[in-house]
Amino acid sequence: MTATDATAEQAPIALAVVGHTNTGKTSLIRTLLRSSRFGAVRDAAGTTRHVEAATLAAAGQAVLQLFDTPGLEDSIALLEVLQALRPSGAAAGRERLALLLQHAADYPDFEQEIKVVRQAACSDALLYVVDIREPVLGKYRDEIAILSMAARPLIPVFNFIQSDRQNLQRWRRAMADFNLHAVVEFDTVAFDFEAEKRLYQKLQTVLEARYAQLQALLDYRRQLWLSLQRSAAHQVAELLVDIASYRRTASEISHYCSRGK
Repeated sequence: MTATDATAEQAPIALAVVGHTNTGKTSLIRTLLRSSRFGAVRDAAGTTRHVEAATLAAAGQAVLQLFDTPGLEDSIALLEVLQALRPSGAAAGRERLALLLQHAADYPDFEQEIKVVRQAACSDALLYVVDIREPVLGKYRDEIAILSMAARPLIPVFNFIQSDRQNLQRWRRAMADFNLHAVVEFDTVAFDFEAEKRLYQKLQTVLEARYAQLQALLDYRRQLWLSLQRSAAHQVAELLVDIASYRRTASEISHYCSRGK
């Protein structure tokens, strides 16, 4: 391994969080950060209009750089534009995206989508957030087709999984149609640390060269989670002891009863 390769493997992993509008992309990042201050979350489409970044660190060392991207809104029309482009090389998908970015000014209707494409093209991997309550429509298939052109590892993240387990299976089959089998169930509302652990493990699978970095992050976050659990258990135990040892004298009880009359 050269010094340049070693430096590259120590740099933060660029992870683009992508998907349709209002699927929970910002909420996913907030959950990973354990912070409600990142970005804006509203029950309305198009809340995120620009790419915003945040960093996850392990013991002071930056490991993941998360990029929150605008929602994809018109993937059907964008895919038609991309397919109409005629790249000269063999890497048709990547060259189509490159041509789109080179001539971005010619496509003002796709301002938000171009921001997503630009970030996807320069990231190490993509997290495609899916609201599994939605039916598997053509526009979502087109989104995956567009994102796949970036030639980056793409991991679907199924959100709101507690609401519709039957539809979850439909989404799994749809992802399998695109040969995307490394999926993650990560409910940003009903958070489970096991889901976060599986997310890092799936990233280790598709980013083998960054395995050690991701393992350091996973170990660090596990220790934080265990520490939080111990603290919560201690607080509950203190509360139970306080309740069990609570005493009132007969005179105090009589005083309050008389006041009640």
